[in-house]
Amino acid sequence: MAVMIKYFLMTFLIMCGPVSAESYRLDNLMVENAFAYPTNGKSGAGYLSLINEGPEDVLIGVTGNFPRVMVHESVIKDGLTTMQHRMAVKVPARGQLEFEPGSHHVMFMGLAEHWRVGDEIEVTLKFKIAGHLDIKFLVIPRP
Repeated sequence: MAVMIKYFLMTFLIMCGPVSAESYRLDNLMVENAFAYPTNGKSGAGYLSLINEGPEDVLIGVTGNFPRVMVHESVIKDGLTTMQHRMAVKVPARGQLEFEPGSHHVMFMGLAEHWRVGDEIEVTLKFKIAGHLDIKFLVIPRP
């Protein structure tokens, strides 16, 4: 019964509002809708919205308690999609950068455990100007 209530509440929250109830702020930067999908292998991806209300900044890294965490971008070339590691990603001045499927994402490799709906994945985003920001990706059901 408790499990059914948990899944009902998660479904209700996802349908009635933003993916993540939390937003995070560091100086002029705000992170919203940080989410990930359940995993069944040794890797997973996290997505988020980066909103910048000030001058350009650069995301220069992501760390977490995982063997490997890095920023990737999905790139289509000659009809093939590949993931390319990005050492730095510009966050435009007074703009927004979306980390979403098929684009930029935070890649987690070497996972020891599967992620399940309701899990929270903790990481630290490192920015060139603003500094460090701790956030959590909420694991939601796949659409």
